Order: sequence, then structure tokens, then C-alpha cells
Amino acid sequence: MAKDDPIFTSMGMFIIDENQYPPSSKKEPVHNIIGGGGTYAIIGSRIIAGAEKSKLICGIIDKGSDFPEIVEEEILSWNSGIVWKEDLSRLTTRGLNIYDEADIRHFKYKTDKKRIEAQDIVNHPYLIRSRTIHIISSVERCESIIDTILSNTPNDVIPTFIYEPLPDVCVASSYDKLTLLLPKIDVFTPNLNEMSNLANLARVPETMEDIKTLSSKFSPYLTKPNSGSVVRCGPLGCFIKTSKVEISLPAYHRNQDKVVDVTGGGNSFCGGFVTGLCLSKGDWVIGGICGNIASGCVIERLGMPRLYSGLSDEKWNGSSTSKRLKYYVDMNKSILDGTFDVTKIDWLA
Repeated sequence: MAKDDPIFTSMGMFIIDENQYPPSSKKEPVHNIIGGGGTYAIIGSRIIAGAEKSKLICGIIDKGSDFPEIVEEEILSWNSGIVWKEDLSRLTTRGLNIYDEADIRHFKYKTDKKRIEAQDIVNHPYLIRSRTIHIISSVERCESIIDTILSNTPNDVIPTFIYEPLPDVCVASSYDKLTLLLPKIDVFTPNLNEMSNLANLARVPETMEDIKTLSSKFSPYLTKPNSGSVVRCGPLGCFIKTSKVEISLPAYHRNQDKVVDVTGGGNSFCGGFVTGLCLSKGDWVIGGICGNIASGCVIERLGMPRLYSGLSDEKWNGSSTSKRLKYYVDMNKSILDGTFDVTKIDWLA
């Protein structure tokens, strides 16, 4: 691998969202919200990579004839390695989030969706050299993507695959198929509800000891060197399990006062996690810290975090990633003592 190879490429989708709220809320609809699991993963990775490595954070954005200029300007401000695919014969993928009186979100597509295919990566001479690849899909499609990419990857590239299963496929009937896929996966990262459903549990675990037991149902199949699972537990943070590491890491926000919208929190965690894992040369604790920091930043506002690029430092939602790292480490010294080597995050110094 070369130092200018992409650090991260997401195969998740880009979507422009519209939010509609119940009459009782008296909220006006919000239009042109940048969304999609792939986009949130990209921004999570971008937050952790920092300004100097920003061009190494990649993904594909399909741009239809109706692509808003204001959306394009915001994406361009990230200065990332995003690849644009323009097709003026179709509309941009758009979604509608309808919140009911119980504040439950219902989603539907307003236009035809355009997903990223393995061949899109294979056909791009830069993206096929990605050090990490983020996949959001069914079990069967994930395996097909990995097989296609690996059969076309240059000899000097060994990508790390992080798999975020679609919620719909996280059912007990998928477990056996999943056990056949996991030997090809480096990082398996469902959320707690999804992992519980896959294991056919009657209730979601509430203690870290029970989450550890749940993770153990998947560990025997994660056989690649330095592979493992990281369960995304929302406000509880995450639980990491590999052959060498077992640790629970608290969420970035200890309380919910600064949490505005949790949409994309899990996707941004995935991007931040695998970027930290890659840049620290395989340190899972650093990956977890980076995932929690990225997710904590994203959920502070509706849509994407705001980037301010100053002369000496860039800030996301008013705070630099290095300051967020210091805050997180200081808040969790008792947990991280003896497990965390700050020198491995030298790219944020």
C-alpha cells in the first residue's frame, strides 16, 4: 500500500432527506438535509482523519439533475476524496422521514434509489486501492461485494472490511448465513438491538456482562487476523470484543443535553471507528474511541456537522477533533488506563 491510497471508502448510499413533523409539534418541514448511511460514514471518517488526510476519505455520490447547489457546496467544504457520478437523466435519491405523534420515524423513498455496486469500486483505479471499505447491505450482498473486490484488488492492497448489517436482515433466520460470512469480515458492527435479534434473544441485554455473552455468539466465526465485533449501544457507547481485547467504552455524551438528532450516529461511528483502527495500525481501543467521538459530534445537530476550517485547526460544531479526544480521554481515565496509547493517535496532534 502507498501512503496516498484511500484510507476509507464507504459503499453506503447518499440520500437527500426531507423531515415532516406531526401537527402537534408545530414544526415546519425541513428540506435538503444531507443524509444516507454512506454519507454519514464518510463524515465520521473525515472527522477522525483530520484536514491533512481529508482527500483520502472517499465514497461515491450520485448526482441527479435536481442536485441542490447548497448541498454540493456543503459537501465540497469537507475537502474529501468523494467521487461524483453525475447522471442528468435521473433524479437524485431522495428520502422522506415522517415523524408521528409518538415521535417514531417512518421512512420512504421519494425517488428511485441508486445504490453503490462493487463494480463501481473495481472500475475506479483509486477507490480499488482503499485501505478500509465500509459495507451496509444484506448478508448475501456483502459476501458478493467482498468476493468481487478481492478478486480485483491489486496485489499490494489488503483492504479491511467493516460490515454494518441492514436492520431488516438482522433476524434469527439470518444467523446461519452470517456465520458463513464472518470469516471474510474484519469488523462486524451491528447495533445492540440488531445483534440481539440475530441471536434470537427474547430481550435486549441491559448489562455489559450480558452484552459480552451476546458478542461471544459471533466471535468463533471472526477468524481473520485482528478481526472482531464492536456492538454499537447508543447512549451506552460500544462494546468491543476480539481475541485480545474486551472493553466497554462510554458514549461521548454522558447525558443527552447536547444530543439534537441521533440519525446517522451509528453510520458515523462506523466511519470513525475503522479510520481510527487503520491509522493506529490495528488498535481496537483507539478505533472505539474514534467511533464514539465521531458519533458524538454528528448527533449534536440535524444533518451533517458544521465544519469551520481555520488557519491552524479545523472545528466541527465549534470544537476540534483533538480537543474532543482530550475531553473523552480525560472523562474516561479510569477505563482507559493501561489500555490506551495516546502516541498512536499522532495524526491528530
